[in-house]
Amino acid sequence: MKIAVVPNLKKEKAKACTDEVLSILASCGCEFFLKTDLFNEDGVYTEAVEPELCDCDMFIAVGGDGTIIHAAKTAARCGKPILGVNAGKLGFTAGVERNDLFLLSNLPNGRYTTESRAMLSVEIYSGKQRKICLALNDAVVSGELSKILDYRMALGEQRWYRYRADGFIVATPTGSTAYSLSAGGPVIEPAMNCIVYTPICPHSLFDRSIIFSERTKLQVELPENPGRLLLTVDGEEPVSLRPGDRLVFSLAERTAQFIKLGQTSFYDILNQKMVENGQ
Repeated sequence: MKIAVVPNLKKEKAKACTDEVLSILASCGCEFFLKTDLFNEDGVYTEAVEPELCDCDMFIAVGGDGTIIHAAKTAARCGKPILGVNAGKLGFTAGVERNDLFLLSNLPNGRYTTESRAMLSVEIYSGKQRKICLALNDAVVSGELSKILDYRMALGEQRWYRYRADGFIVATPTGSTAYSLSAGGPVIEPAMNCIVYTPICPHSLFDRSIIFSERTKLQVELPENPGRLLLTVDGEEPVSLRPGDRLVFSLAERTAQFIKLGQTSFYDILNQKMVENGQ
């Protein structure tokens, strides 16, 4: 078995944790390909799919949730499963904590399970140009500081509705425990196939998060707004939006496969992380 090990060495504990991972893999007779430049010197994800990565049987990402999410998108492009090792704070997406690294010895024997996670397709229509981004966590549309955003939203080609807010989040179930949760959105079991829309500081008493089915195409049009508008996908470099741009959010055909070691459930992890961080 050959495993791609992808650490974010900008994380304080990642170096020592990665050394431990490599030592355990070597003792189990696993080959490994160490990829240390998937994140640049500032810790920012640099999208790259190399033949050596796709030749591996699986990925192990070492870092926090951001590290694991970005590495998972690369693994998904290669059609490989990924195991997250938590070297950060929350680690909702991690499949193993550092004190449980001994469980890595189960990998070459196939003593693990995989869980399919939905990914979000974000289509950007700007004039005659079309761009597609993939998100495992969320896509956030926001304006400049203290600027209220006006936009219209519709399901498919149905009736359009006008909204006012500081911005909005469209998240996958995996991303429901991230920014969407902080903005008042619901927690969704990550194995579900749906998307959740959460407004940020909506200017209405009745605007709440909405969960949409896996078949939904959520369209958003951006009329004239004061100030600059930005789209941020999984915390990556923001994309500037212009008045008249149209966004379409839907579940992507591609999914991410997360490796699970042990019998801990999502609800066990959720409770533990919330208690640890005083939520």
